[in-house]
Parts: sequence; structure tokens; C-alpha cells
Amino acid sequence: MKSSSVSQKQLSRRSFGLGAIGLGVGFAALPTLLSACSKGDDAGALGVLAPAAPDPTPVGVAKFGSAAEDSFKKWQTDHQIEVAYETLPWQQLHDRIATTFASGSTGPDVLYMCGWIPEFNDHIIKLDDVMPASITSDMPKSAIESTTWKGENKGMIFTNSVLSLYYNTEHFAEAGLTGPPQNWQQFKEYTAALNNGKHSGFVLNYGDPVGIGGTASYWMAFLQQAGGTMYGPDGMPVFNSPEGVDALQFMIDLQKAGGDPGSISYVGINDAAGVFLAGKASMMFNWPLTYNQAQKADQSSIVGKVGAAVLPAGPAGTATLDGADAWTIATTAKNQDLAAQLIQFYLSPEQQKAQVLQTGWLPILNSVLADPEVEKASPNASVILEQRKHPCNSFITPDYTQVTQAIGSEVQAALQGNKTAAQAISDSDKSVRAIVATRS
Repeated sequence: MKSSSVSQKQLSRRSFGLGAIGLGVGFAALPTLLSACSKGDDAGALGVLAPAAPDPTPVGVAKFGSAAEDSFKKWQTDHQIEVAYETLPWQQLHDRIATTFASGSTGPDVLYMCGWIPEFNDHIIKLDDVMPASITSDMPKSAIESTTWKGENKGMIFTNSVLSLYYNTEHFAEAGLTGPPQNWQQFKEYTAALNNGKHSGFVLNYGDPVGIGGTASYWMAFLQQAGGTMYGPDGMPVFNSPEGVDALQFMIDLQKAGGDPGSISYVGINDAAGVFLAGKASMMFNWPLTYNQAQKADQSSIVGKVGAAVLPAGPAGTATLDGADAWTIATTAKNQDLAAQLIQFYLSPEQQKAQVLQTGWLPILNSVLADPEVEKASPNASVILEQRKHPCNSFITPDYTQVTQAIGSEVQAALQGNKTAAQAISDSDKSVRAIVATRS
């Protein structure tokens, strides 16, 4: 089980002090929703465990607009069921789920998960045969891959949360740079050119090794860009390879070229994003909601000065990470068919469009992401649509915390100059092999 301290750090992979008002969350309704959590065990209610703001929340918790909310009320009436939400801060969700499953008690029917599907695989149902092709065929293939464990899809991603590149267009213009860097060589050259004493060329949070959005996961993105992968067909690690070493060496070289010296101490994406939004760094990797928040004057000093692009390509092309925000169904759900229908409703084009227009969280459906109204409201939508066409494997496993701790601490040592890239990767390989050997 992941500790609450680890979960707290993982929370910051996307959220950097975002105001609930800015996300359209109806706080006035939250006391009622929270008090309704016990209704999830009643025969007349369908219990849903969801994250609270500022993370992605469903209709009925976040304000999706009158049309979408009326549609949600009608869905409940038509199905003669009440959807009873239990909403918790993101950092509390994992332990809430773990406690419920460990106790054997009946808990929520539909559960939000974020990279935890392999860990809780035995407690959630297979969705391959219950989700219609009209939905799955409109989703990126990588979204299904991110929720699949041991050949079975156990979740449905509902928001397009992948890393992409954000850059300060004013800094670029001052440095005579046109457009974002296309490849590793340009990325390193741009970072050096933009590092001028007033701002660094690039910033990221390398202070916490663990989890999606931790140091190890960033290396995994570079690993895929280099043409490598984490595990072979037998499940054993194969990253101790030229590609694995090249990925780490590039991270070292990029930092030396003009990365923010504080990056190695920034624990969460909040810290790095604060530097970028203050105009103290010219480029960073971040999640999609960043673009909208960068346009808010109360949270950003670079309003109107932010561009978005796919991550620079390594030898094998561009690649990224998937935040893997997904809905799952508990094996203890009283009505699994109805729970599946609710997830289908959440993933309807109407709800997906309302989600992005009202809350800023991008849809997972390709057709909605390409909608002109969506692209106008969220100009980075086209970038995410393109980024999703490329690898975005977060290599999630039941022991992801231990694996990322082992790798991330070695990556940190290399970034600090205490180990060579080759030695850090070799040592990581030994540690991960020991972890995998105990994997059931």
C-alpha cells in the first residue's frame, strides 16, 4: 500500500494551487455530496468515489453547465437510481480504496483510479466486453493500453492528461527562436540560448523520485524517446540498455545546458510550474490544464505568452507519459451493468465537451478533442491530440511506487553528478530486478 505521504507528492503532478472557483466546482454542493457518501451502500443508490477539486471531477460534483447537468438528472430518473458521490482530496483516494478492499466491505460501485489498476486488479471488473465500440474506437489506443493489466482492460480514461511542452513565447522572441524545439539537439541548444541570468532555459521537478510525475517517470518518457522500454515480454526489466543510458545522459546534458538549478530540489510540479508561470524559466513539461491556468492573471505573470507543443523527439521520435485518470467498477458493485452505463454516460460526447468547456479538463474522445469549439477554448487541444498519437506509456505495475523509488533515486544521483548515467542505470536495473522477482 502506498503511504499517504507518497500520495500527497503524487497529487502535485498536475495541481499547482488551482482555485476551485476557476474550475467551476460548486463548493456549496459539496457538503451535501459528502454527506451522501453512505448512500453508496444503499440499494437505491449507485455509489461513486471521485476526486475533489482541483482534480478532474464528474458532472454532479463540478459544474458542467445546465444542459449537461439536466442530462445527468434525466439519466438518474430514466434509470430509477440516485448517483451518490463520495468526493475526497486526491491524496486520500488511494488509501480509501485500499482500506475498503482490504476490509472486504461493500464500498462505492464506481471508483476513480490513477495508475492503481494493476495494484487493485483483483478487485475491479474487466471492461473489454461492456464498453461499446462507439466509445472505445473514439479513444486513443494508448488510453486503453494505460488501463490494461494482464491482457484485460479494467478502466476507462476520461480526461486526456498527458505531458507536453510549454514554452514562453516572449523569451523565444527575445532569443531569436522561432517555434518550439523539434528534437533533442534543438532542445538542448534552445535551453542553452534561453539561459541568460534572468531566466533558465528549462525547469522540471526532480526532487521526488516516486510516482507519475516523479523523477523516474520523466526518465521513462525520455527512455521511450530514445527507443527503449522498461520491460521485456517476460516482465523482466530491459532498460539497462544503450537507450536507457542515452535517456539519462540527455537529462544530465539538458540540465547542464541551462536547466534551473533548483529543479533537483523541486518536489512537485507545483514548484516547477510556479517558476515557469513567474517567467523565471522558458520551457517545462506539464499536464494539459497548465495552458488554461497560464492565461489567468491571478495565477500567472505570463498571460498570452505561452505556447504548447509535443515533446521534442529523441532518436525514436516523441513520447510522453499518461496520467491515467480512469473510472473502474468494483467486483462488489451491486449492479455492474448500471455502473458500466454510468461510465458510458460520463464518456458521452455531450458530457466530454461540457467537461472541457466548463472545467478545463480535456476530453479523451478524439472527436470531441478535435471539435472547433473545444480547440478555441483550449488551444492546446490540438497539441494533445497529436501527442496522443505517439507512445505515452507510464509502465504502471502493482509495485510502481517501489520501482520508481529505486530508479528515481539513481536518476537523482546522476543529475547531481554523483554517478555516471551508465552506473545509475546499472544500479537501477539490479534494484528493479529484485522488486520484480517478488511480483505476483
